[in-house]
Amino acid sequence: MFDLHRHLSEEPASQNAFYATSTSEEWEFLSLVRYGGVGLLPYEPLTGLEAMYELLVHHPHLQIAEVGLDRRYGTLDEQEAFLHEVLNLALELNRSVTLHCVHADGRLIHILRGLSRRPRLLWHSFLGSYETATEAAKLGIILSYSPRLYTAKLAKERRRLTEIPFALESDYDLRYEEHYMVVWKNHQEHFANLAGWSIDELTRNNDEKRTILTH
Repeated sequence: MFDLHRHLSEEPASQNAFYATSTSEEWEFLSLVRYGGVGLLPYEPLTGLEAMYELLVHHPHLQIAEVGLDRRYGTLDEQEAFLHEVLNLALELNRSVTLHCVHADGRLIHILRGLSRRPRLLWHSFLGSYETATEAAKLGIILSYSPRLYTAKLAKERRRLTEIPFALESDYDLRYEEHYMVVWKNHQEHFANLAGWSIDELTRNNDEKRTILTH
């Protein structure tokens, strides 16, 4: 199954995953992957938009992943301003955006609801309420569920999780990947049992979401 959100590691990049970056130091490796995105999170300064633009122009296969809001860092206003710039960049270059959001769901929905146009969006490792999930779906956002789902209240929704646009991801971020396939397959099987879908159905669904986000 295609993995909608995975991180770079010491291992060679797979052709069956979308690689997200969170620091500018990782951007140079993206030319080596088939599916990937240029991202920046607020644990480093939110700068380098021109460099992001140049990289996207020179590598048309790249998308934007991951950017967003994270309340753990005391810079939400700065993060919001950067997010607006990146969303405009995505619209200009026709790229999808993978969203990162920690403890700022309401603010992110408010921002996106206020836009007259939105790029193709994936909300990665979504753990919010079902009400927030339905609001996101109304805005055309694909929600991506990671293995963290099963410790969240959202997992109690079971079959309702598949009633809105969704995908599965590993969000795997360890340097070495000897356990990756175990984690990824366990996630697929757990979600299939939770939501009442077959692995084949989930595989086709992730392929469809990959096409939406990477074309």
